[in-house]
Amino acid sequence: MASVLRPGRAGQSRGVATEQTDGTRVTDIRIVLLGPVRATRGGEELDLGPAQRHAVLAALAVSEGRVVTTEELVDGLWGDAPPAHAVAAVRNHVSHLRSVLEEDRTAPCVLVSAGGGYVLRVPVGAVDLTLFRSLAQDAARLRAEGDFEGSANRLRQALGLQTGKPLAGVPGPHAERQREMFAERRLTVVHERLEVELALGHHARVVEELASLVSEFPLNEGLRALLMTALHRSGRRSEALAAFADVRRVLDAELGVEPTLALRDLHERILRRDPDRCAPAAPVAGRQPGSHSYPEQLPSDTQEFTGRGELVEALVRVLGTPQAMAPTIVAVAGMGGVGKTALAVHVAQRVRRHFTDGQLYVNLRGARPDPMEPGAVLVRFLRSLGVAESAVPEQIEERSAMYRSLLAERRVLVVLDDARDLAQLRPLLPGSERSAVLVTSRSRPLGLAPTRQVDLDVLEPDEALELFSRIVGRRRVHAEPDAARELLAACCHLPLAIRIVAARGAARPDWSLAALCHRLADRRQRLAELSMHDLAVDACFQLSYDQLPPLAARAFRLLAVPQTSDLSLSAAAAGLELTESSALDVLDGLVHAGLLESPAPDRYRYHDLLRLFAQARAEQLDPQEEHGALVLRMIDQAVATAANAYRTVRPGHGIPDALAPVAAPGLPMPERADGHRWLDEEGGNLLDLAGQALDITGAHAAVADLLLALDPHLDSGFLWRDLIGVCRRTMHLAAAHGDTRAEGRAGYMLGGGLMQLADLDEAEPVSARAAAQAGACGDLPVLAEINNVRAMISHQRQRTQESFALFAEAIRHADDCGSAWTKANALANSVISHLACEEADLAGRAAEESLAMFRLLEDPFGEAYALHCAGRAARDLGDADRAIALYEQVLALARAHGLPVFAPSSMLHIANCQLDAGRPAEAASWAEQSVTASRKLQMQRMESLALDTLARSLAAQQAAHGC
Repeated sequence: MASVLRPGRAGQSRGVATEQTDGTRVTDIRIVLLGPVRATRGGEELDLGPAQRHAVLAALAVSEGRVVTTEELVDGLWGDAPPAHAVAAVRNHVSHLRSVLEEDRTAPCVLVSAGGGYVLRVPVGAVDLTLFRSLAQDAARLRAEGDFEGSANRLRQALGLQTGKPLAGVPGPHAERQREMFAERRLTVVHERLEVELALGHHARVVEELASLVSEFPLNEGLRALLMTALHRSGRRSEALAAFADVRRVLDAELGVEPTLALRDLHERILRRDPDRCAPAAPVAGRQPGSHSYPEQLPSDTQEFTGRGELVEALVRVLGTPQAMAPTIVAVAGMGGVGKTALAVHVAQRVRRHFTDGQLYVNLRGARPDPMEPGAVLVRFLRSLGVAESAVPEQIEERSAMYRSLLAERRVLVVLDDARDLAQLRPLLPGSERSAVLVTSRSRPLGLAPTRQVDLDVLEPDEALELFSRIVGRRRVHAEPDAARELLAACCHLPLAIRIVAARGAARPDWSLAALCHRLADRRQRLAELSMHDLAVDACFQLSYDQLPPLAARAFRLLAVPQTSDLSLSAAAAGLELTESSALDVLDGLVHAGLLESPAPDRYRYHDLLRLFAQARAEQLDPQEEHGALVLRMIDQAVATAANAYRTVRPGHGIPDALAPVAAPGLPMPERADGHRWLDEEGGNLLDLAGQALDITGAHAAVADLLLALDPHLDSGFLWRDLIGVCRRTMHLAAAHGDTRAEGRAGYMLGGGLMQLADLDEAEPVSARAAAQAGACGDLPVLAEINNVRAMISHQRQRTQESFALFAEAIRHADDCGSAWTKANALANSVISHLACEEADLAGRAAEESLAMFRLLEDPFGEAYALHCAGRAARDLGDADRAIALYEQVLALARAHGLPVFAPSSMLHIANCQLDAGRPAEAASWAEQSVTASRKLQMQRMESLALDTLARSLAAQQAAHGC
């Protein structure tokens, strides 16, 4: 319910009641905070009750329409030691205040509950503190326009609002903080009024007031300067000089420091009777002789600025709201070409009206080899602020002190574009809360602690399209929308790249957008195409790259070689042959330089265009052999880590010890969850890396081991489709090299994947050849697993006796190599063959033996599978309820241990059991869940079976209703 009341030019409230957006009216409420807290309606005093209730009202009124949470109110009343009944007490106070403030309590519109707290909705100017701020802002605007008399009147009105000690008698830390803040703000407004009075020539009138203030605030050099000026202009030169001697003595005695350069400069001018500084100034329109300069250095805003709408509005609000004790600092960081400067200039132009004493701007060239020295920037800023060249100090510390002194009483926006680091920024930061700073840099300046930090990303697709359309023309985009989107995708939505492509298109209106797409299609040539005149994406990236130390530059190049979506810290360390600690320093340095992104702790990725840039530098500077060696080191690290996880996930299995030894130790995997988590993060990357490694001569054996080591992690049901292509390539390369071991291992994984996807026509011959290869080289742990797969294929082909023989072979080979897990698994798998032969009792015994073995191995995956098989045996024996109970145990284990692959089949079997028991409604529900889970895991055969059960369940329901 926002008020439509608007203050007049003078900042005064012109109405006593306001229409709300919902048609209700807020009564003529006035709240006094700049003295004893009071509230009136229509001039009549309201009874606010005890002191704590005054404190609650004050906290709500100070917030100026912002929601104040209950926790904030509790903290404001009692600080760190609230009583047990604090929340209840706050609610009680709010209830009583509402009864006083609201004319109609049935439809509150003044004190409203919202967002876990309360908001006070009163007209602009209804709270004297808000009116004080409005009048002060209005005065600053009038002063900037040259209306000194109007400015003085506003300041007098603001100061006249105080009727006593602010929030007098109000308890609590919030009230104390507000009193301190207002005392500082009031002193600032008094200082501004006295400045304006001096500009109007009222020097004699203000001498006595200034002398009293100096006595009250003896360390305030700004007041001393005004007193010295007023005395000198009143013809009391000796007293002005004495005032300087006095402040020098006080500062030395109290702080052991000299007066600021600005005050010493004023002293010297009084000694010299310098008319530019010391002569009385008459009020004239515009800027005055002797007053400070009003720099207006902002670059012009670009007409094509697009998007970032919410961010722009948020930054405008932040910069337009002064902080209580320090300057507002907004820091915008991001990679080169992402649009930091465009955003900063656009926002600065939006808020410039708030900064009535001017705007300073400098390009610090932080990404270039010759960054601006802060001392040189200070010379430029000081000249812009009216300091004569001869008066600029030699030492940077003194320049910075003078700069802060000049900005102490001014409302100035400082834009520091393309900063390098905090050392470059620190001397350029104001010290007063009246000024604000907008910083851009390619990385976060460490130690800056800004009011608001923005990590700028590329444009959203629709924003990118809008920017492109504005430059190249909307008609062309409407004519070729698909080509436009394709162009933007090739530019990776990077604003600089979009501007370049759009400018090239605008310069060649005879070219189609499809032709532009064709020119960007070749990734190797894309960066060369993204350049025009003095704009080039490549050159923009080069600035950051050139600043890197040699180790970081090498890492930046080489880590772009692996064709993975991102990199873990451990993988990067292995590839670079560094310890994780050293690799962390290097990678974080690249993030700091804006050349890498870190979307999560210890994970890193390239922006696509930066990856192309890095790959081009790697091709130019690093031997091709080094690229292959890096990929193989990462493969070795992955094999070692996968083997560690294998031992945890499938205890008692022989495969981890059968893998070829590697130098890398791999990451430790103390818990099963660690192994599954690792695959969730790395699974896709590992298959991408494996596919890339197959282009390296002789790498097929290492890839085959990696694929084999991933076997237990694939039980979660995903990645089978991605796995098949890599397995097929590995198997063919191994066959071409006569490597039977690698061929058998890749063939096992390929056959298992094809079986999972119900492609039995290819799975069967692939698995048979893999078994022959594994048998030929005595690879018993793998042979045992292959025969498990072959047995299940035979069962699905309805060759039951053959499946029994293959299960027996699997068990025998498992015993020979000591792989207890494989034996337990083969026993569980044999249940289906027993059931096919109507040997339910034998099936049950096999399931129980398997279950006992898996429990002895403490393997939840195996236990869930054995329970699943026992459920099938129970159902076959006609005990549907026992089967359902067993399948529910499976689901519980699957949920507890992150084993989603069991969900579709368990749900399907429960559905069939419910149907067997004559409960079609329950059956349909479970069948629907099975369909959903099957689709999620891309288990097409299971989905088909679940759909069939669902259809039968629905038909049974209809039949039951028909009866």
